Formats: sequence, C-alpha cells, structure tokens
Amino acid sequence: MSYAEQLRGLGFQAPEELAVGMQGAVYRLGAGKVAKIWFHAQERELRMLGELYDALHGRLPYATPRILELHRPGPYWVTVEDELPGVPLHTVAAPYGEPGWERARDCVVEVVEALAQVEAPEVLRRTAVLDETDPFRPEGMAWSEALTGLLRRRVERFGDQLAPVIDDFGTKIATLLELLGELKEPDARLVHGDVTSGNILVDEDLRPVTLLDFGLSTMAGDPVFEAAAAASVIDLWSPRVREIEAAYDAAFTARLGYDGGQLLVYRCAYSLIIANAHNDDPYGRDSHVPLTAKFFNTPEVTALLSR
Repeated sequence: MSYAEQLRGLGFQAPEELAVGMQGAVYRLGAGKVAKIWFHAQERELRMLGELYDALHGRLPYATPRILELHRPGPYWVTVEDELPGVPLHTVAAPYGEPGWERARDCVVEVVEALAQVEAPEVLRRTAVLDETDPFRPEGMAWSEALTGLLRRRVERFGDQLAPVIDDFGTKIATLLELLGELKEPDARLVHGDVTSGNILVDEDLRPVTLLDFGLSTMAGDPVFEAAAAASVIDLWSPRVREIEAAYDAAFTARLGYDGGQLLVYRCAYSLIIANAHNDDPYGRDSHVPLTAKFFNTPEVTALLSR
C-alpha cells in the first residue's frame, strides 16, 4: 500500500506530497490540513509527541505543530495536523557564500536564540531520542550524565562501523567523554536537536514563522549544544561544511556569547550521536558515518581529542 493510498483510505482523495525526511513523509490534504506518515514512530511515541506539542503551544514566537488526529490505516501511523505558514528556508535562501546568504544565517541564529529562552517542559523528562525507548533524561538526571550516557550507547551499538574509519577512535571517544563530563551544568532549556533549513519555515522576508519536526532529538539540555548541532546540520552534505560551521560558530559567539571551544566539543558529541541515524531509512539513503569520520579526522578535532 502506497503512502497516498493510505491517505485515500482515510477519505483524503487528492493528497499532494510536500516533503520526505528521516522521520516521515508529509502530504497536503486540502482545507488547511496536512498529514504526516511516520516511518518509524509507534502509537505511544506519537501520543507523547502530541503532549510535547501541546506543552510548546504558544511558548515560541513561531507557529509549532499540533496533532489533531492519529490513525493507522496501513503499515504506518499517520497524524493529521494544521498546515502551518511559511516556506522552507532552504527553498528561498541564498547558498552559503553567495550574496545575501547571511540572511539565512541570521534566521537560524534567531531560532536558536528563541529556543534557548524556553524552559524545557516536563514531558521531556519522559521522552526518548532517536530510536531509543527509555527516556533520554529522566527527572533528577544531570545534563552531562544524560548526554554521555547517550554517547556511550551509540558507540556501543555502532562502534564497529566508526572505529575503522576514525583515527585513534578509542582515545578520541575517551577524551570526548572526559570533556563532556567537565562541562558546567546548564539550566534545562528546550533543545530542538534538528534545526535545519527544512524545519524552519519563513515568510517573504526570510523571517522565521514556523518551526517544525520536534521529537527526533528534542531534549531538555544546553542551548550551546543546540547551536553546535544547528551549525553542522544546516548544510551537512556540503563540501564546504567546515567553512559553514565556522561561520555559524562566529555568529553564535558574537551574538549569543557562546564559547567556541564548547561548541566544538558539543559538535563532536552530536556528530557521533547522529552518525548512524539514517541506518533504517526506508529510502535507503547513506548514513552519516563517512561525514562523521571526516570531521573526527580533521586536525582541529584530532588536536582537541588527543590531549
């Protein structure tokens, strides 16, 4: 059964595909509604996501999703939601280095700053990240403990793929865990975890009006981690990704006061955490392993993690 057939089975006769991402496919249904077909999520996870969306409603200066209906018409769960305003940032922004590209950078920095102002809602103490089932950061757990725990679990599961392509893998992981353990405990803020140019919808002036796709890596954490992640995933596959990260880091440092060294430490953690996030992608896209290896083998990261 195709995705469109599932939606027609629910009574939506002319679904229009809008986007396909790691979490699922989105279709316009008409009458101001969209449907999302979830590739991996199950009922309990989606009901908790709905609780998260309800908790976030009105707390950001942008529109955020709400789950109106939940169905299982075929192999995948389907949510029906309001269609939110704006167009994806990447469809209208100038590419990095071209005239006007800074407007896209400023848009991303604004979103990261807005997220940093939101206290993490209670539901995030009960939610998991990625494909895990246990809560990422239960009540009473420190941020560094939650993050290093996740990192250890990812390395345990996928280290056999990472070790052959990352130079001196064991030493680098041990040093990274030490550095993360030394970080000061931050206030628990809302971390989206996937601030990409596809998840930010903007108006005609490239101002953010909607933020999409919470849930995959959303957590109660450190806003600096959010910034480090955003700088990496904003153009992850670009051959100029290191330049792009540096440009965003400079903006986060100048405008938000974030420390460049801390951004690099967090980027190492984030890169490892998402290195295998595409393994079960039904579209068969590559994992991030080669990108993670290339990053970890840079002179900058090698110097940081070889102390």
